Amino acid sequence: MTDQFLGLIAVWLKEWGPGLLIALVMLFGLYKLLLKLGEKVGGKILGALEKPSSALEKQAVAMDRLTDSIKDYVICDRSDHREMIILLKLISERINALEESKKDGP
Repeated sequence: MTDQFLGLIAVWLKEWGPGLLIALVMLFGLYKLLLKLGEKVGGKILGALEKPSSALEKQAVAMDRLTDSIKDYVICDRSDHREMIILLKLISERINALEESKKDGP
């Protein structure tokens, strides 16, 4: 297998001559250039992707706090509502008691 591969390389060198060597050097240079650009651009892309993910994480935390706040408000509101109903019943009973005492009185 390797003999065939080496034979193929020898045939290419014979047919292409120095053009193959120049093409390989150009491809290697292009590879190195793309590798350097990829590192710089890749770093910038990762940095740009971290900002929205950080913002989404902060937003999720804020939504959790808002949900907890709403739950606390609803619980407090229910308690206040029950208290008002009890007080209204008490006031109604006292008014009825006053009306009864007024009827029974002088």
